[in-house]
Amino acid sequence: MKNLLSLVVIVAAALFLAGCTSGGKYVVEGSGDQLVDGHWMYVSDGVDWSMLDSALIENGSFRIEGADMGSGVAMLYMGASSAPSGLNQMSEMIFLEPGTVSLEYVPDYEMYFAHGTPMNDLYYELSFGDAGDYEEPLDIIRDNHNVLGLTLLQSMLAMSSKPEIEAVLTEFPESMKAHPLYIQLEEMLEPIKADLGMPYWDIEGKDVDGNAVRLSDVVERDGVRYVLLDLWASWCGPCREDMPELVALYDRYHGSGFEIYGMSFDSSPENWRSALKEFGMNWPNVITEVTGSPSTSPVWAGYGMDGIPWNYLIDASTGEIIAKNLRGEALAAELEALFAAFAGAEAE
Repeated sequence: MKNLLSLVVIVAAALFLAGCTSGGKYVVEGSGDQLVDGHWMYVSDGVDWSMLDSALIENGSFRIEGADMGSGVAMLYMGASSAPSGLNQMSEMIFLEPGTVSLEYVPDYEMYFAHGTPMNDLYYELSFGDAGDYEEPLDIIRDNHNVLGLTLLQSMLAMSSKPEIEAVLTEFPESMKAHPLYIQLEEMLEPIKADLGMPYWDIEGKDVDGNAVRLSDVVERDGVRYVLLDLWASWCGPCREDMPELVALYDRYHGSGFEIYGMSFDSSPENWRSALKEFGMNWPNVITEVTGSPSTSPVWAGYGMDGIPWNYLIDASTGEIIAKNLRGEALAAELEALFAAFAGAEAE
């Protein structure tokens, strides 16, 4: 999603119009070549994934008129039946509220996006608008305690810290604290042991030789100034895309005290080893034990992960996490600034 954190401010003046859904009916309608005649379009609740309603696709279009709004957030799935194995996700997040929701297919995302009602229009603007950069998007949500506000708050887990999100979450009124999205956020935050602005949490994995290597073994190594905790997997496309530049940054700054502790969530050690060789990842690399989903690893919950790639930059002198989920040019700029400051201090 394009610049979600920087664009969130545009909801400031209008979000008060969009509250918790209650009463009334919603209509969701759409058409397009992506729709298969004879298949069904299902409205799936965005929290518990229950099927709220459905409609048959005819002549490349469908119309769903429903009263069960569930949690108020949903996604659309298409299939010949409701069997999960045969369903294809067709939309981004849709907010269920009284009114008619129209769908627009966006080829770059290969998804339908919703507009036509207050919350959906605002979410659409967040996805595709251009409101510039703002330093404190969490302050916007503090004034907008509704379903969309909770959705935006959850999306900020990737960049904001546990203490920041907890502070905003506790400000929601009692009427929202029973909402499933509020409860879901609480459950995601509770097990987090380390985050931005907090000390790192020591973890352990097995290297290619089967030896246990702890994160602290790298952070506390003589001469290390900054450590990137890189959480990834060989099957993750964005992770693989990042590797050539990460290798280049490692080669550039390793001699100045930059180190990486890579932890893979691969279920296949063979695929993990193959990726290490393919990309020339010559830093400490370990694999954690997963059973099916990566989220089965304690590291996933302990570091508050919401997906991969995921990373933290640790100041080895203090053990504090000083940056979160920096990738590509953002990571390069941060390292350049940090090591330039070191060079300047040493020259004095």
